[in-house]
Amino acid sequence: MKNSPSVKKAAADVVRATLLALVFSLLLVLIFALIVRAASLDGVPLTIGNYIIKAVTLVAGCALGFRTRSKGALKGCVTGVAYMLLCVLVFAAADGFKSANFNLADLFTCVIAGAVAGVIAVNMPRSKRRLARERGRGAADNA
Repeated sequence: MKNSPSVKKAAADVVRATLLALVFSLLLVLIFALIVRAASLDGVPLTIGNYIIKAVTLVAGCALGFRTRSKGALKGCVTGVAYMLLCVLVFAAADGFKSANFNLADLFTCVIAGAVAGVIAVNMPRSKRRLARERGRGAADNA
């Protein structure tokens, strides 16, 4: 298994990005719930808001979670699926497991948003400090 270290790094990227996206999602859902309650929204704006939250949190999770600069689309797709499944589990647990809403539209949205987020994340320019960390040098060596 000569690719074992790269597979471990990719798996770590996916786990890190998924957990970050979930945390961001919980925060944005709380903020969105306050807005929905204050504005008495229902129906289409609520659905669109949920999809926007999922896309934004996947982009943020991938941008902050991916440390290796390879296989962005693949890692993004896997992150999208893992994020969606974890969201279903967490939000069902918050509801007391009375309902678990698994929706194919959510799955497709998360996979596509994850793939786009992964491509964006691996192609974003890195700061000098972050590049030095990735290469194993300290920031002082790079000055």
